[in-house]
Amino acid sequence: MDSTTVARSMRGSIGMLAMAWLIHDDTRAQAADRSMGEGMGAYAIGRLGVLGDCPPDNVVAAAYFWEPDTMRAMVAEGRATMMPADGAQIYSEICQAWGEVHLGEMDGVERLGELLEQVVDNAAPHGAPTFVGWRDMPRPTPGPARTFLLAQTMRELRFGRHSVVVQASGMSPLEAILSGPAGEWNADFFGWPKPYPDVSGLADAREAIEAATDALHAPDFDVLTNSERADLRVLAKAARAHAAS
Repeated sequence: MDSTTVARSMRGSIGMLAMAWLIHDDTRAQAADRSMGEGMGAYAIGRLGVLGDCPPDNVVAAAYFWEPDTMRAMVAEGRATMMPADGAQIYSEICQAWGEVHLGEMDGVERLGELLEQVVDNAAPHGAPTFVGWRDMPRPTPGPARTFLLAQTMRELRFGRHSVVVQASGMSPLEAILSGPAGEWNADFFGWPKPYPDVSGLADAREAIEAATDALHAPDFDVLTNSERADLRVLAKAARAHAAS
């Protein structure tokens, strides 16, 4: 299997698998129980705490699709409870616990982790700051927790590639969100106020962005052999299905 094919498949498998835990009520509840607060500040120092105690606009830049003032407020809220590094560690532990629960009985879970780890440890860091932060978090021993942590890290890698492509396309972050599959729901979640611009004419441009993201992400999988890429594609889809069940 070629690198572009497996890169394209990651959006619907690893991308969706690792997205679920970030915005799940259980994650927010666990974060609140560990003194991270009950609002979105926990997200800002959890998922994005891997960036460290940097200027807030560094977080805005790395988060990319969030409305800037919304993200600045989230960062301020989160940092009022604890340092970003501490929040990142808690979120990493919540992530690993999610993997234990949702991938615990999956056949091939350790093999999936091995393949993801090869990609994660060899991918170029350019344009993917949240990926670098998650890549450098301590990893547990092989098993469901480690595999899911690596899946989250892989999601951040594609996110970085996608952000670069959107910016290069000339499409604004809001236009990219609105023309995507979740449309106005995502725009509202990311803090963008209405009224929203008309993006009905951007369908072709949005498809081109997805294709360009696949192309930019593809070299990350060159470290694997054809058969390893095929295994990764199958196991990643199986992981998403297993977690959903």
